[in-house]
Amino acid sequence: MVEGEKPRFDAGEAEGIQVIPLGDCPICGGKGTLKVIQHIHEIPYFGKVMESTIICERCGYRNADVMMLEDRPPKLYTIRVENEKDLFTRVVRSKSGTIELEELGVKIEPGPAAEGFVSNVEGVLERVRETLLMARGFRRQEGDEEAVKKADEILEYIAEVKKGKKPLTVKIADPLGNSALIGEKVKSRLLTEEEIRGLSLGPYKVVEPGKQSTPKNHG
Repeated sequence: MVEGEKPRFDAGEAEGIQVIPLGDCPICGGKGTLKVIQHIHEIPYFGKVMESTIICERCGYRNADVMMLEDRPPKLYTIRVENEKDLFTRVVRSKSGTIELEELGVKIEPGPAAEGFVSNVEGVLERVRETLLMARGFRRQEGDEEAVKKADEILEYIAEVKKGKKPLTVKIADPLGNSALIGEKVKSRLLTEEEIRGLSLGPYKVVEPGKQSTPKNHG
């Protein structure tokens, strides 16, 4: 089994936003400043989803995740983005989801501090663009012009994809079944056992039955 399994809800439980106090903040030590905001809603053709965000009212610490409230098998989802309409394909990414943008050579693998989100392909591209801009600035300060040039090439390609002038293959794989791409052109298949073993579980960890769980970090 996997520690951090999907919570169970009764079918008649009310949907909406729920705020739950968690106590003291482990980051800043604020007393009673940590809370979790949970939002349960239905995503068409996918099912019931809970988005949860942990927030500290004092220091602003934030961590988000997305969880399916219905059992889903481990799957790989793929879409070929070829026009501006494809950019609106829904992206549900949990803490255990790996995103790959094939033509960009970009793979977003979940680590211990991974966050989940519900967005679309355009939103994912914007996240990558912002990260690249920051990395590009650091590389320029270090005098690494080769890295700056590579970042510029990827940024230019992203701009072309957003205009519908360049294609992009987007993939998302999740060994826990909590992530997906949702749209008319999306293709999906079950992950193989070998593929599952090669994927990160993010902040989650595998716990063997009958054995006490111990912390395990993922890169």
